[in-house]
Amino acid sequence: MTVCSCGAENVGQRAEAVLCPACLIRMALEPNVFEAVPAFASEPARLLGPVGRGPHGTVHLAYRPHDDPRFVTVKLIDAFIEAPIDAQRFCQHVRDTSRQLSALPRAGLPEFLEPGVTTDGRVYVVGPYVPGASIVDHVTTRRSSAADRIKLAARLCTLVADLHRHGIVHGSLKSTNVIVTESRTVSFPALLDVGVVPAITYGRGSVGGRGPETGDREGEGRDVRALGEVLTEVVGESTDLDLTGARSAAALAAMFP
Repeated sequence: MTVCSCGAENVGQRAEAVLCPACLIRMALEPNVFEAVPAFASEPARLLGPVGRGPHGTVHLAYRPHDDPRFVTVKLIDAFIEAPIDAQRFCQHVRDTSRQLSALPRAGLPEFLEPGVTTDGRVYVVGPYVPGASIVDHVTTRRSSAADRIKLAARLCTLVADLHRHGIVHGSLKSTNVIVTESRTVSFPALLDVGVVPAITYGRGSVGGRGPETGDREGEGRDVRALGEVLTEVVGESTDLDLTGARSAAALAAMFP
């Protein structure tokens, strides 16, 4: 079961079906309702509507009808976040991160990230759409056992450890950026917004802003602390481990059997 962007449950539909029947009909009869507000110099995808809002911008569900038809997400970054963003630096950072991610063909990591700039100067990132629920909602609604929670936690730690091993900082680890997807045999976490906040920092030219290839120990440390908080939400009641005291994602992964 998936959930439509309007909040309705898509009962009995395929996992990749992200719009409910009512929204599909509405999109056909009232296409203007789903048109993008920003004007893209090169249309990355057809925006279907906002599905999330964070401290740095708005995430839209979108459909890309071209070479590889699929649903995607488009994250539009707010025009000013403490300081203007240099679009060229931002886009270069996202491209570098995407290239590094392409060398990590692991389920749960984004298969592509594509940056761009709207005609009014706002930067954005196109990424894959990941159906599912946030990791906390997943374990809560399913009343997951301690064993299942620990398995998810271990897989999440491994994902973050892989990022850090290849010099990639997530930058915005929180439970709402961890989506649990399911196959017939296993549930696994998927990471959203990988590298977007570091790209914003790099684009602003902030002190300490680095390209992904240079590494960022402070950024990795922030990731690990945030990861510990997510793990506490997921398995805190199921284990007596100190999940906020580890210094690396690999050390957190080693805590779980």
